[in-house]
Amino acid sequence: MKKRRASGLTREQSLSALPVRNTLVEYCRTEEGEIEISIPRREDLIGKLMALAFFVPKKRKVVLEAIGTAVWEMCDGEHTVSQMIDVLEKQLKLTRREVEVSLTEYLRKLGKRRLIAFAVPKSMLEKNHRASKKEALP
Repeated sequence: MKKRRASGLTREQSLSALPVRNTLVEYCRTEEGEIEISIPRREDLIGKLMALAFFVPKKRKVVLEAIGTAVWEMCDGEHTVSQMIDVLEKQLKLTRREVEVSLTEYLRKLGKRRLIAFAVPKSMLEKNHRASKKEALP
């Protein structure tokens, strides 16, 4: 039986996922070539209360360093996580495992902040669904 992650995906599915930038997130390239992301303030009750109690700007800017910029650019829905690992492994001259651990954690953080989402190819989900059905048969 394939081990599932907390997200409910197997490792194989996670590595074949396509990270996609949130189209509602504004970003631009700085003069230094880095990506600057504008993150809007929360507009729910907590966000509004925090804005009243403290000075919270409507947008917060985050500048990604060189590696973060490279990862952001690959979050285009065209590159799988595995392909991103391959690129960074060659670029940074690290082991595949080192890149995989660091990249997946970074992507997870971007996902939690709703800056990116993950598209998992339907074929991967169907393949896993068929395999789990076979395992369940007596």
